Amino acid sequence: AAAEEEEEEEEGAPGADVPLLWLRLDPEYECVLQVVWPAREDRRWVGTPEFMAREQLEHSRHVGAQIEATHSLASFGTGTAIAALAERLSDARTFHRVRAAAASALGELISPADDFAALHALARYVRRQHCDGTGLLLPLQFVPLDAADEDELAGRLGHYLTLRAVVEAIGRARDGQGHTPAAALSLLHELLDDSSNAANPCDEGFLLGSLVEAVGAARPRGGGAAAAGADADGGRAG
Repeated sequence: AAAEEEEEEEEGAPGADVPLLWLRLDPEYECVLQVVWPAREDRRWVGTPEFMAREQLEHSRHVGAQIEATHSLASFGTGTAIAALAERLSDARTFHRVRAAAASALGELISPADDFAALHALARYVRRQHCDGTGLLLPLQFVPLDAADEDELAGRLGHYLTLRAVVEAIGRARDGQGHTPAAALSLLHELLDDSSNAANPCDEGFLLGSLVEAVGAARPRGGGAAAAGADADGGRAG
């Protein structure tokens, strides 16, 4: 009975009767044109249903196609779109540019309408990838350039660039009144104040710049940007 119910659910899933996983027009960019889909006003949409965008993001091995899929999913404010983006963000095997694009798309989907589900997905990524078992931030780590093999160094660099994209996405979070949610502001302050670069042989300037910009642009309730960043550098380590 359970198997029959599962089969019925699969048959009723969006796209179950469509013989294509996804479809792209002019995938090699050979034509000098811009495709506009009149069915929706959102220009991020690439003309395919959400289920095709999810399949394209998960299964395509073309970086451009995956990034296009993140843009398309950013036009759908659904739980399934958020889950697909969050999964790709957390997959260390995915190229860092795609993971950064997924983070950016999640930033665009942050909304009070779904209790900030996309913001929670971004926060979970930070907690799982950059904190220890007690919730404290781990020191930023890079492999020394003279001692790392190429693949490991690329992985560490991708990890760093993805975190920067996540910071920028969290910095764009706003509630229905245009204020920065308290959870977003708290996490940004924690990243700025408590992350340590002392044991890192590589410079963290770009990440630090993104953090300062995100905190400076925040709009907390009861205050402006200055209130948000007044004590941001007080406890910074390393």
